[in-house]
Amino acid sequence: MEPFNTLVRAFSPYEPIDRATYGPLVPYLARMSVPEGTVLWEQDAPPDGLYIIESGVLRAIYAFAAPTPPMEESMVPGTIAGELSTLSGLARNATCVVERAAVLWKLSTESLARLERERPELARAFTRLILKGECCSL
Repeated sequence: MEPFNTLVRAFSPYEPIDRATYGPLVPYLARMSVPEGTVLWEQDAPPDGLYIIESGVLRAIYAFAAPTPPMEESMVPGTIAGELSTLSGLARNATCVVERAAVLWKLSTESLARLERERPELARAFTRLILKGECCSL
């Protein structure tokens, strides 16, 4: 059932997530069990992929130039982390730490490139779905 159930949880607020359309995405995702305190990525690092959160909590810490204080954001199950830098290819805009032990489904940059080659229509549909989530959560 996983990671399809996590995909449904993350994206069903934006459109119906049916197995026929999005089920073929599952082989491109890798399951990760990540302990508390793990740094998933550092600010300014190149993107390595995006993460769909099945369980646990991630914390993003945004460091800005003085005098702006740092800002923090928690990411909870059923949300995505690292999607915009992964899709844009731009450096990470925050440091991301596992605040509570997490199970994540990672779409690595390599798997995303393979998805775009092998299943271009699915890659476009998934990208649109991510962007809908970004637009609707602002």
